[in-house]
Amino acid sequence: MQDLITGVFENHRLLIIYLHILAASFLIGSMFVIIFIIRPIGKRVEDVKTKCENCLLILGRFIIFLVPIMFIILSASFFINIGMGFEYGDPTVFIMIHIKEAIWIFMAFNFLYIYKKYLNAKRAYKKRDFLVVQENVILITKYLIPLNLVISLMAVYFGIEIKGI
Repeated sequence: MQDLITGVFENHRLLIIYLHILAASFLIGSMFVIIFIIRPIGKRVEDVKTKCENCLLILGRFIIFLVPIMFIILSASFFINIGMGFEYGDPTVFIMIHIKEAIWIFMAFNFLYIYKKYLNAKRAYKKRDFLVVQENVILITKYLIPLNLVISLMAVYFGIEIKGI
C-alpha cells in the first residue's frame, strides 16, 4: 500500500501539493471572510428574524463548502506525508508532522462542533426561538471560527517549517 501511495505521489507530486495549498487557502480565506466581512455586516441588520435567517443561510453554505475542502486537505496531506517519506526522516520533522496532524484533528472536531451548534440554531429557528439562534450563531462566529482560523495559521506555519527543513 505504501508503494502505491508513494508511486501516485511521485507521478502527481505537483498536483497533490497544489491541491493541498489551494484547499488550505480557501479554508483560511473563507474563515477570514466570515469573521471580517460577513459578521460586521450582519451586526447592522436590525430585524432579528432576518438576521437569524441570513446567518443560518451563510453558515449552511459555509458548512457545505467545508466538507470537500477538508477532504482535499486531509487526503493530500496523507499522500504528502507518505509520499515524501517523512516517517523515516528527521525526528524533528516527524514531531512537527504529528503536531500538525493534531492541529488538524482538533480543527476537524471543532468544525463538527460548529455543525452541531448550527443544527441547534436551525432547530431553534424553526421554533421561532431567536434568542437561542443568536446564541449559537454568536458562539460560532465570534469564538469557534476565529479559533479555527488561528490554529489553521499555526498549521500553515508548521507546513512551511516542515518543507523548509
